[in-house]
Amino acid sequence: MGLIKGANVGPNGLEFTHLQFADDTILFCEEDSMVITTLKRILRCFEIMSGLKINFHKSVVCGIGISETLVNDFSSKLNCLTQKLPLKYLGLPLGANPRRKATWKPVLDKFKSKLSGWKKRLLSFAGRLTLIKSVLSNLPIFYLSLFKMPKGVIKEVDKIQASFLWGDTEVKRKVHLVNWKVVSMSKNQGGLGGRSLGQVNECLLAKWWWRFCNEKQALWRRLICCKYSSRSGSW
Repeated sequence: MGLIKGANVGPNGLEFTHLQFADDTILFCEEDSMVITTLKRILRCFEIMSGLKINFHKSVVCGIGISETLVNDFSSKLNCLTQKLPLKYLGLPLGANPRRKATWKPVLDKFKSKLSGWKKRLLSFAGRLTLIKSVLSNLPIFYLSLFKMPKGVIKEVDKIQASFLWGDTEVKRKVHLVNWKVVSMSKNQGGLGGRSLGQVNECLLAKWWWRFCNEKQALWRRLICCKYSSRSGSW
């Protein structure tokens, strides 16, 4: 009905009003009180028709390029909280700078918690190596497949794994018999079959090159083409 005007991207004016995945929804609109009221009415109609109830207390309003006063006004109308970028969406920090180490803090914290000191005292060398491999496979793939991991973070992760593998303690560093690069090499190359986190990151990011060329009608691809005025949209 044209009651809500969503976000516009690029000179071609690609417009979208919402993004949905499972039970997560992002609504885009202009900084207009009437539009916010219309949104709330639509959501209320959805509740009546479906029998489901929206938890506004778990929802947030995030303003981009508008005053904090307006954001607070909108949140009071929707009876929800306010939040500034970055905010968490689908397990990812939306609007965060992947070049900053703080963005990768959840990943580092997960490594430290899984490779805790008490576990190394109960496991053999082979057990510690197996646990390291399982931690890598359980690492949040979203981070690695969407963000380029800084070299400093890769070194920090390698340091945590090496210390766990060779049995370092908080007060004493044991001798590391081989370099971590050798540990992360495949077994037929003389390594221990570990995985290089930097190479995994690059492989997952390279997947998007293939998808960009093949998924011609995907919304994310059209958005990139509109934003950067790419006519051919090829590699």
